[in-house]
Amino acid sequence: MKDAAKIFPLPEFVCVFENISARVAIKNFPASKVLSLDKGGTENIYETFMTHLDELREVYESLIDDESKKTFRGYWLGNITNRLGDIVHSNASHYLINGFIPARGAVAFDCGVFDGGTATIFAEMGYKVYGFEIDRLNYERSLKVAEEKNFVVENLGLGSYKHQGRYNLAGGSGNALTEQGKEIVQVTTIDAYVREHDLPGVDFIKMDVEGAELDILKGAKTSIARHKPILAISAYHKLDDFWTLTRFIKSIRPDYEFAMRQSYETPEEEPANFRGGVGYFANFGLEPDSRNFAECVLFAR
Repeated sequence: MKDAAKIFPLPEFVCVFENISARVAIKNFPASKVLSLDKGGTENIYETFMTHLDELREVYESLIDDESKKTFRGYWLGNITNRLGDIVHSNASHYLINGFIPARGAVAFDCGVFDGGTATIFAEMGYKVYGFEIDRLNYERSLKVAEEKNFVVENLGLGSYKHQGRYNLAGGSGNALTEQGKEIVQVTTIDAYVREHDLPGVDFIKMDVEGAELDILKGAKTSIARHKPILAISAYHKLDDFWTLTRFIKSIRPDYEFAMRQSYETPEEEPANFRGGVGYFANFGLEPDSRNFAECVLFAR
């Protein structure tokens, strides 16, 4: 791509097929519009945006700082145009930003614990951490980390009511409950877990649960109403996440304030998410981070 930049120094558009190529193109063609061709669905995203302008305006106006509003605009513009360069990425930690960090000693729920990387960060900050993971292989991997870092991890799903759920064993990120799943997992609610384990409450809830965020919030209504925990919720799995999540949270506690950040991970923060870590990105002359169209997090306090 460096050679191409010498031959064609000022193309109006550069088309690529994956995020890593998009980042290389952005670096070598800074004045060009880089389009990611492997990401479809832009017509549907644009239609959703235009159809729900009132709801999106409501979310936009509820954001408390300029960076959140820039993030909001960048998320929709980038996803509609397929231009990764339009996305506004934050250098903040994935689920922790200034003004939305609980005090030391807080009870923190990590919903979607994966390999224990984020739970480890929370535990090292002095939080009493309870992690939840449906995938048995991920659970077994994170259990070893939990024993070393002194946090609790449960092989449980979370939802709006207690039941027996199904999923497909994957041992990686992106797993979710599905009626067609071959594996069985017990599903509980945040409210039930707090009550049954005699916890004083919950101060912080992080969620990255592949589209089940709203369902889990419904099972946490009492905890949210009583304790008003800080929330860090992935808001990109469904196109209506932006307004359904904010509206539901405000229906429980109208006094919540909201912020938004588009995150990218570093090898130190989420080591299992990087194919080769620092060396992999260094081969392309890039800093070791993972920038993409997703990873948009809604914060509430």
